[in-house]
Parts: sequence; C-alpha cells; structure tokens
Amino acid sequence: MSSQVLQAFPAFRLRSPADDSATAYVVDAHDLVVGQVDAVGGGYRGRSGADSGPNRTDALRAAEDVAVFHIAMHGDVEHQRYSGASEARAAVALIPLQRQEIVDSAARAYFFHALRQEHVAAILDGLEAIVREHFAIGTRAGCRRVARLLDQVREPARALLSQAADDERDWMAFPLARLLAFADMAAGRLGATATAPPADLDGPFPDPHAADQALATAFRAYRDVQALANALPTLPEAAVQALRTLDDAASQLPSGPCAKTRADCRTASSRLDELATAARNLDAAAPDTAAEVHALAQELTAIAADTSARLNATALLLEDAGRHGSVRTILSTLQDAELGAESDAGTRSVRVGDSETGPIQRTEDGRWTGPGITDPYHSPEGAAAALIDHFRDRQAAARRA
Repeated sequence: MSSQVLQAFPAFRLRSPADDSATAYVVDAHDLVVGQVDAVGGGYRGRSGADSGPNRTDALRAAEDVAVFHIAMHGDVEHQRYSGASEARAAVALIPLQRQEIVDSAARAYFFHALRQEHVAAILDGLEAIVREHFAIGTRAGCRRVARLLDQVREPARALLSQAADDERDWMAFPLARLLAFADMAAGRLGATATAPPADLDGPFPDPHAADQALATAFRAYRDVQALANALPTLPEAAVQALRTLDDAASQLPSGPCAKTRADCRTASSRLDELATAARNLDAAAPDTAAEVHALAQELTAIAADTSARLNATALLLEDAGRHGSVRTILSTLQDAELGAESDAGTRSVRVGDSETGPIQRTEDGRWTGPGITDPYHSPEGAAAALIDHFRDRQAAARRA
C-alpha cells in the first residue's frame, strides 16, 4: 500500500485507500491511524475523531490538518533541534500569525463577548508576549525563555479546546489545534536546541546586532523579575537589599552597541556578570512562597551568564580577526566545517566533510593551537580557521600536482 510523507509533518504519512473508496488514512511514525481524509464535493477534508478541518483542494493539505489535530490533542511533537537561530525564529514567527484567525473564529463562536472570553483573552496576551520576545532566540537561555512563554499560549488554548462544544467547537477546533501544533512543536524543538545549540547560538556572536538583541533580552528579563518582586505584598529585608543591588546592576548595562570592539564586549560581559550575581543573590534571598520570583531570577541568571560568555568569546574572536582579515572571514571559513565541543582534555575536533583537520588544543595560558600552528590563537574559531585554510591549501596543491 503506497503512502506519502507530509512535508510539514514528516512523522506522518497519507496512506492511499486499499480499494476504490473515497477515504484515505493518515498514519503516524508507528503506522497507527490517527485520522482520515475524505473526498468532499470536489475537494478534500481531514478528520480526526469528531473534528474536521476546512475544505482543501489538495489531499496532502487535508492530511496535514489531521496531523495538526493529532499533535494538538496528543502532544506528539518533534524534539529535533533547529539548525540555527534563523530557522528557530521563523518557526516561532508562525505562531503570532495565527492571531487573526483566532480572533475571527472567536467572534463567530462567542459574538460580542469574544475578546472578553477568558481563554481567548489569555491566548491573545500570550501571543503579544511571543512577539515581544521573538529575538530572545540568541542564546540557550533565551531559547528556554521563549519555550516557557509559549506556555502562556498553549495552556489557555488547550483548556479552551478541551471545553468547547457544539457550535463553539465547530468554529474554534481547527484554529486552536493549528495554534497548539505550531506552539507545541516550537517548544519541543527550542528545548532541544538549548540542550545542543548550533554554532550561531553558542560561542561568539555572528554579528554585533545579535549581541545587542541578547543584551536587550537580558534587560527585559530583569524587568520581569523587578515587576514581580515589587508586586509582592512583603519582602524580607535581605530580599529588599538584593533587589536594590539588582536594580543597580541593571542600570550599569550598556545602553548602546555592546559588541563592536573587544573593549565593548569585555565591558558588557563584566556588567552582565554583575547582573547574574545580583539575580542569583535575589533568588537566594526571596521568600520560599515567591516561587515565580525564584523561577524568573534563575532565568535571568542563565540569560545574563549565557550572553556574557558569548560576549567573551566574541572578544577573543576579535583578537584573532586581524590574522585572518576579519571576523566575517573566520566565520565564513568555519561555515562548511564542524568544530566539536571541548573534551575533558581541552581538545576540540575540526572536521571538513569526512576529514579531521585538527584537533585544536587549549594551551596553558588559555589560547588555542594545533598542527602546524606556531603562534597560538586567542579563540578556538581562529585556530580552527587556520587549520581549515591549511587543509584547503594542501588540497589545492594536490589537485595542481
């Protein structure tokens, strides 16, 4: 029996009918039927349980609607990391785009009370939060922050989907399911990306603008902690003092570009370290009953620490830029290569395709060297780029010979 993989949801397939019937089935990765596609009035409609999607002109689109319903109802989400920040941001950007359909469907389901309906209002507030934090996806902790904020959309959407019935469900089921499917997949994949970040979410920032966005995320995270702590009816004196220290540390953050020069990077990194320490102290001093303050203080600590580490790595890369021409030259050299994680012995593999050109090795004074490098580099990226250049020069010489 033939089947076609759904491009938008590769874990699902549309299985052709066994006979001349008008019904085809959608199956998951375990070959279990999760819904069906019916031929209706010259088009197709996906159905999962009692819920149906809109009429489609393409059977595969209708099958994708079935996958949407299944993911929304059962949380069957991908946990494969994103290839980079741009892919992650593009996936998250799809979520706020569902706003208008939620608003339009709610107007038909709840009439004049639509925007005051408890769950609809919460969904719209959650979508606004996602829009504000779109560029937080620049560090591992930023990915986790966006994944957490997605719960502000997922929880009310899932609650409304579970309780909607009759005409309300007819209008709301598919828009809610699609919103949930996108949000569930993004949350799962952001978590995987934070655990094993791709190159442009770890190490030096790829450009100064990315560093500025990460710094802005740290400041917004601070504002969240500040607002929540100030809203508590009482705070122990130690927590009041810790909050003042946090405010002072945040006021020292750079207000302009933070990564144009080595000195900028190091200044911003030092200020972020102070912010992380202050957030850690507030976490320790806050009352046990303030669970949300603890959670947001820990999130701020992680965001500040991640951003500081990336700025330090950027400063080291800028130290090496002159030896290669520019930062862009180094990053371009590394684009088609793979720089491995640091081992316990202080080495990192450098691979170009199937060929190992390294490894590079951390020196006693914290620099990086490798085969054929007589003057160690400040950054692992600088050393790796040197090995890759040597490797490609040898390949070119071999071709000429």
